[in-house]
Amino acid sequence: MSNAIKLPMEKGFGKTDRIDKWWSQPFWMGFGLTLALVYTALRVVVWDGDIQYEDHRVTSPIFSPDVIHIFDLDTPKWMNSALLILWIPFGFRGTCYYMRRVYHRVFFQNPTACVVAKPEINYRIGYKGETGLFVLNNLHRYMLYLAIIILSMKVYDVYHTMWFHGDDGTESFGISVGTLVLATESILLFMYVASCHAFRHLFGGGMNQWRNGISGVVGRLYIKISDLNVDHAFWFWTSLVMVFLGDLFVWAVAEGMISDWRWIIT
Repeated sequence: MSNAIKLPMEKGFGKTDRIDKWWSQPFWMGFGLTLALVYTALRVVVWDGDIQYEDHRVTSPIFSPDVIHIFDLDTPKWMNSALLILWIPFGFRGTCYYMRRVYHRVFFQNPTACVVAKPEINYRIGYKGETGLFVLNNLHRYMLYLAIIILSMKVYDVYHTMWFHGDDGTESFGISVGTLVLATESILLFMYVASCHAFRHLFGGGMNQWRNGISGVVGRLYIKISDLNVDHAFWFWTSLVMVFLGDLFVWAVAEGMISDWRWIIT
């Protein structure tokens, strides 16, 4: 028989004996995600301002990679690249293990926080794991592969920002604030992807033991990626915030509100 003792806890939404500000983290996580979703919807569908400047030299992170321009796609005027590619980053983040924890706590209140009572309806429904609609979370590792492709294309976008075309047809190489903005966003996204649980599984997750040779190298990579995995939540939020800061920067430059300072190297 189990010796576990079930701690007494009063039922009812938000009831708890905790005296700390347990509600602070769920509130800000919910606020941040809601703001991100609302802003993305408005920017993609309603706020149809320029998504790039200087003939696609710098493209907003929300609309990058600009697949319509890259592949010269014939699309309706109302279509933009974000409508074609956002399902990949949304799918990757939405099925992320950390994201599951966030939306279960924030939006479904199941549970809100440790030793905090759930709404009465959640006790009746219970937790059914990755079943029903949530079975789609099992697509996470496949969304990872697609996210790696998108990330690779974003690296090309950064390189593209380093080439400047003069009015006289000359071409020069250098960096601009736009380069630094997109590079920072790409680095943060790389760290978010590299710290992913599914990415870690690619390196030694299916091996029973590590020995010498290739398995030893894979084992060391697994340990290094596991170290990154500890800060997965940090990379989730910083990369998400940088996507929107990057979009605001590109939008402001395209509208002539600010300038994109540059340093020519050659």
